[in-house]
Amino acid sequence: MDPEPNILEKEANEFLEREKFGEACILFKKAADLHKVNLAHKEAALCLASAASCWALKSGERAFHKSSLAYEEAAREAQLADDLEYASLLYRQAAINYERDMEFFSFSDCFYRSRECLRKFLTRSLISPQKIDNISAGGIKRGEAYGIIKRLALCFLLTFSALIWGHGERPGRTFCSAILLFLASTLFYMQGNLIKGALIFKPNFPQALYFSVITFTTVGYGDITPAGMTKAMAMIEVFCGIFIVPIFVVGLSRKYLRT
Repeated sequence: MDPEPNILEKEANEFLEREKFGEACILFKKAADLHKVNLAHKEAALCLASAASCWALKSGERAFHKSSLAYEEAAREAQLADDLEYASLLYRQAAINYERDMEFFSFSDCFYRSRECLRKFLTRSLISPQKIDNISAGGIKRGEAYGIIKRLALCFLLTFSALIWGHGERPGRTFCSAILLFLASTLFYMQGNLIKGALIFKPNFPQALYFSVITFTTVGYGDITPAGMTKAMAMIEVFCGIFIVPIFVVGLSRKYLRT
């Protein structure tokens, strides 16, 4: 018969006090597995986080792979326990350890998940704060560390970051955002007028798309210019292009060139 997980945790803490990190890690992991069988996700997350800390102490500066895996597994259990704030912290710890071991693709995935968990937590804290149930003590308290305005601003920034470039780890989203902006602008230009030479004309789809791309990339050949209300759309598209192109370059560099 397997021992109770609480007994294993007690024994693991005794090993930890004697600085026997390897033995403590094994017992914490066994306790976590038993908690997972019992669907006690909160307890499993805490045990796995303790196991990850033990692996980090045991490995020193040599290797962090097992610690990274334990932190990542703990984060998944925290998500199942519906504590997104704690899951965000654990994913961030996993990302740090993956980066130390130069496992950059795993780092990228954990960093993205950390930001997403934090974004969802902040959204919930604004919409349904009564549903927040922190696993660990010392988390963000409603009405204390984070005021409503601060949480709202941070939630907006994280949502924007997620949509535009996936928190720096999904450059494909930036490319898709540019394509959507091209098409939306093209459809708008088709409803208005453009100027070519001295003639005002209503552009067809290829002409409007050409003007949209030239405007977005700020090339500005000058062969076609906006007229009337299309000037406002052209200004918005230029402003977006100034930011989206560098964001795509930075995101692509973060994702791929680090290897």
